[in-house]
Amino acid sequence: MVRVKQAPRDQSKLTGKPLSDTLEPSPLHILKGTKTNDGEEEKWSTSPDLLEGNLSFTPEVIDNLTLYLLANPNRMSSHLFRADILHDSYGILRTPAEREKLFADATGKVASSEDSGVAGKDNVPPIPAREIAGFELTRTVVRRLIPRKPQLDPPLEQTCHFYGADAGDCRRLLVVYSPHIAFKEDLPFYHPLLQSWALLYDHHKPRATSLEEEEGGAGQLSLHFMLYSDEPIQNRLERTLHALLNTQIRLARGSDITTMIPEGGNYKPNKDNVLPRHLVQDTYSRLKQKYASWLCQNWVEDTEPSKHVFEDLSITAFLIELWRSMYGAVPTEEKETEGYDPNFPGFVDVACGNGVLVYVLLMEGYQGWGFDARSRKTWKIFPEMVRERLSEEVYIPKPFADVLSGSGVNPDALDVGTKTHTGIFPKDTFIMSNHADELTVWTPLMAALANPQSPLPFMAIPCCSHALSGARYRYPPPKDNRFDGDDKEEEYKTDEVEQNPQPATGDLKALRTAKIDSHTDAGANKSMYGCLTAKAMSVAEEIGYDVEKTMLRIPSTRNMAVIGGRQRVTLERNNQKQKTSMQTEHPDADADADSGDETLELIEEVVRRECAREGGVQEAARVWKERAKGIHSGWGQSQRH
Repeated sequence: MVRVKQAPRDQSKLTGKPLSDTLEPSPLHILKGTKTNDGEEEKWSTSPDLLEGNLSFTPEVIDNLTLYLLANPNRMSSHLFRADILHDSYGILRTPAEREKLFADATGKVASSEDSGVAGKDNVPPIPAREIAGFELTRTVVRRLIPRKPQLDPPLEQTCHFYGADAGDCRRLLVVYSPHIAFKEDLPFYHPLLQSWALLYDHHKPRATSLEEEEGGAGQLSLHFMLYSDEPIQNRLERTLHALLNTQIRLARGSDITTMIPEGGNYKPNKDNVLPRHLVQDTYSRLKQKYASWLCQNWVEDTEPSKHVFEDLSITAFLIELWRSMYGAVPTEEKETEGYDPNFPGFVDVACGNGVLVYVLLMEGYQGWGFDARSRKTWKIFPEMVRERLSEEVYIPKPFADVLSGSGVNPDALDVGTKTHTGIFPKDTFIMSNHADELTVWTPLMAALANPQSPLPFMAIPCCSHALSGARYRYPPPKDNRFDGDDKEEEYKTDEVEQNPQPATGDLKALRTAKIDSHTDAGANKSMYGCLTAKAMSVAEEIGYDVEKTMLRIPSTRNMAVIGGRQRVTLERNNQKQKTSMQTEHPDADADADSGDETLELIEEVVRRECAREGGVQEAARVWKERAKGIHSGWGQSQRH
């Protein structure tokens, strides 16, 4: 039996006529002397087709959803990135400058002199509120709508007025949206061709005949708008108005609405928790305009270019803003003089794949390089300066290299058909592993082995799950959301396991439940991807890292990033800027040496424990070497991301 997805609205109650044939005066036309830009009395309209009754939402649900959508209009329109809050009469919704300060305070970042003028461009006064009979103005918010393609449409300021009314058993909520424009020609493509529009929710509490009815109520949501006098309702505007109402109802029915943050932020706690969203998105827009077209036009791989290009540009934007917060490093176009930034220690992209990440970062002025077991056709389209920094090398972890070579007795033991690398990088190098598969769990170990006294910072974006030996392996869920290393022996019997299992029952209800559960931390940790992410975090924490998890805004379902060492690097840089001594933390060289020895002992314990399922470090090293040969020669390509 085919199950049909429930429509947001009851289609049987729609007239089926064109919207222009069903227009009627809106009750919102009862205004006190309010005039349009042309000096005429405002005339508001609505339609029975823009009204939906018998809704079970409480006024609190609609109010909470409205606040959430203020900063997240991208849930209503695919043409928008977000909205920046410029003013809130309640003082709760944060402006971009306030969000930057919040993140800076959380990391102890020292405010720079140029930060003082950030809020200047955001000082936009609100449009005066209308007087609407029977309603009382409760709140005023000014926001700036940010489009996905600023080269086509400019941002738009908009004032949002909140009204409320209580009449006996009826509670009314009204939000009026008014763009800051003088002429209709100034309206961007993503905004409806309207002078203003409003959403009205009337909630009637019925007479209680039972406890169940006492907790319920009948709600009615309607959409009202003010047309331009010389503009008929075109097909596109009609579709937009219906979509606004449909989306509002659909989101109100969503399972995540009860967890949305009342300040209008994102309801997922691991999203936008490391960097402010607006900084990353603005940088992404700039990079997309600068590089996307050329990369897509010159793409030589067999894969779809748009998916890989936009994903890598999104990750690059995140890295640029991450390094700005950590080191104060900025792109070339923001520097007064070109050249290497002495504050930035350099980066290495392990398993760099097509090399797009390395290419864009180098072009933006960040020094670094990348390597992969196999060269890619894409490398040849890059400038010579970039090609010189892309290397075909196979990574052999130092613990494996030590047991394979037998302390140098047999140098041919490391021969895999190409150059090898044991992961020893210069001090403070930032390690990046983007969908590096076999290297995911090795990333924190690699970073710590490179400099045990001061482990390198890193960011890993997990993809397919592998054990330390490189064999495919599904990690079991962490106990109490944490790994303790005492997993059951039967879970080690095979390293070739299903990467995307389905619920045992196979029915639609079970699938839906699994999907909902996957949005929570507890549910995500049960999936292959969640278990791999949790394992990478656990290993990093075990060897001494301060670890953060954040969900990246990239076009991929594998969008979780594990970051290690950011807080330590940021703190050390700020202490240096404040000219405070670090002697209290590192009093002498012997203490550093002891710290390094302790880190090495922790790494040795992790490697020994994790390789036990293959029969020990020696056997795991042998498996790694054989798989490395296959990957370099092209065998197993289909298994790799």
